[in-house]
Amino acid sequence: MLEALTSLIALQALDTAADAARRRINDMPAAERALDTAVAAAKALVDEARAKVEANAAARRTLEKDVATIDGRMAKFEEHKAAVKTNQEFQALNHEIEVAQTTKSTLEDQILALMDEADAFNSALKDAEGVLADRRRAADAERAAMNVDRKALDAELAQLASQRAAATPAVPAAMLAKYDQILKSRKGLAVAAMVAGHCTACHVRLRPHVEQQVRRNDSILPCDSCQRILYYVAPPATDVPADPAPPATI
Repeated sequence: MLEALTSLIALQALDTAADAARRRINDMPAAERALDTAVAAAKALVDEARAKVEANAAARRTLEKDVATIDGRMAKFEEHKAAVKTNQEFQALNHEIEVAQTTKSTLEDQILALMDEADAFNSALKDAEGVLADRRRAADAERAAMNVDRKALDAELAQLASQRAAATPAVPAAMLAKYDQILKSRKGLAVAAMVAGHCTACHVRLRPHVEQQVRRNDSILPCDSCQRILYYVAPPATDVPADPAPPATI
């Protein structure tokens, strides 16, 4: 194989590896935002559950104050009984007491309902807080893993840059400039293999005489369609089973 072509293939391998590392680094902010979104969603559920618990408690306090007010009124009614002089006043006072008792009973039923509701709300709050704690732990672990990956990728990029700097002198300047131009215009892929007469980058079938030239790997040839530099890798040899031995004759 032409030495310059070998150098370009090696250079492409380095650039492909570096591009993959950069993509992984560039994907990390989106992954971190996804973690933040998941934690925020879990926290929103906690806030919603806590708001229901607090609203329930506030409603019960209001009703309990109303019951206490009624108890005070009923105590005054009982005290006033001793001062009642006529049967009509006594009946009116008893009516007030019955109304107060009925109202109190209704309020106490509402308080019991709120207490039952509070159990469900507190259980939901506990579950939501557990989910939030799990999400935060998972997010922290994933962020720590991403930080480790980022450092490893930064180190890999530094090593690839060093290897690229060492590899470029082996490529003629004009050819390197052409390579870099194709690399930029063709989304990071300037050198592609030819397989079965097709460019593996754009999948276009090459003209027969171009295919034969590429097979020799002794020159720099572009794909007719995408202009990427082509090279040929022979398929691995397959073992051909031997013909079976003829049957023995007697």
